[in-house]
Amino acid sequence: MSQKGRLYFDNAATSFPKPQEVYEAMDRYAREHGGSAGRSAHAQAVAGSRLLFDLRLSLAELFGGNEDRVVLTKNATESVNLALFSLLHEGAVVVHSPLEHNAVMRPLQFLAKTRGIKLIDAPDDFHGRMTPKALESVVGKYSVDAVVTLHASNVHGLAHDIAAFGEICRRREILFVVDAAQTGGCMPVDMINMNIDALCLTGHKGLLGPTGIGALLLSDRAAEKIMPLIYGGTGSESGKEQMPDFLPDRLEAGTHNTFGASGLLAGLQYLSQRTVADVMKYENELRRHMIDRLRFIVGVTIFGDDIGPATGVLGFTCPLSPSDMAYLLDSQYGISVRAGLHCAPRAHKTLGTFPQGAVRLAPGPFTPIEAVDEVADAISDILRTKS
Repeated sequence: MSQKGRLYFDNAATSFPKPQEVYEAMDRYAREHGGSAGRSAHAQAVAGSRLLFDLRLSLAELFGGNEDRVVLTKNATESVNLALFSLLHEGAVVVHSPLEHNAVMRPLQFLAKTRGIKLIDAPDDFHGRMTPKALESVVGKYSVDAVVTLHASNVHGLAHDIAAFGEICRRREILFVVDAAQTGGCMPVDMINMNIDALCLTGHKGLLGPTGIGALLLSDRAAEKIMPLIYGGTGSESGKEQMPDFLPDRLEAGTHNTFGASGLLAGLQYLSQRTVADVMKYENELRRHMIDRLRFIVGVTIFGDDIGPATGVLGFTCPLSPSDMAYLLDSQYGISVRAGLHCAPRAHKTLGTFPQGAVRLAPGPFTPIEAVDEVADAISDILRTKS
């Protein structure tokens, strides 16, 4: 299931390969159905509507939400923006972690400038994570309205204790928004038990679907308050020039990405059979093996080499610049990795790797264990040759 002659270690950017079922589902939907969901009563349109219903149901089953509170978006970034622009009021006090991706930081910075929201960067541990103790201290000191944070870092893979954060937010009635772009499908997430108000997901990473589709799962209290980010046609209440007042239609203007939905549904069905717990266990085995191999390579500094909840992602630096190492891995060894700042400058500033960034290794559920050895050997060869 790999591109012949290459090793793909960039699953944190997008998963590859996808399960065969994903390719087949998208091809089948495009050839046999292809109607616009919610826009007509003919069989092809009804098939599209049924597809979206099944997708919402599958997402709710996987993440512990309510299918009536599943809003389909084009990616996690849109989900984050929809939640933040609608749920954060003028002058709100917002706590975030020191590891945030720009999908969170850019809208927060814009809202700080335009709505006067106050941003608090919570204290971190050695790996840059916000600890429950630090969060408890911050919310005890300030009148906090919302906690907005990623679940796991896209730079080094280590995860926050989201369940503990959610309990703190529940006790203090604080809005809790989670960016789960890196963990959806890779680590178990239950938004009810974790007291999450807005769970932001993308379909093309751990959920093993295509690009261009994501979701925002809402708690009841968030669903009551949230307003549209985009206005337009929904196929429902078409006689009115205002958006419908019910979910999900209130937040889903425009034609749905049914092709993407068909692929995402197939990815979710694959995960339901394999289980997220199995994926997490396997990717953590890969991660531990990467750490074991890289720690003995002279000149390599690993980021994220810690015991605890994590995705398969691992970051490292070495005497070569990250871009040079990535180029040589690609051009000489056929190994696909990502180098640089990973759209997370705040994380790199926290870790001390700004502005050059780091090299990121991100295996996936279909990465063979022996591929880790090939990558480690290639890194060692490059450094030995360049020394």
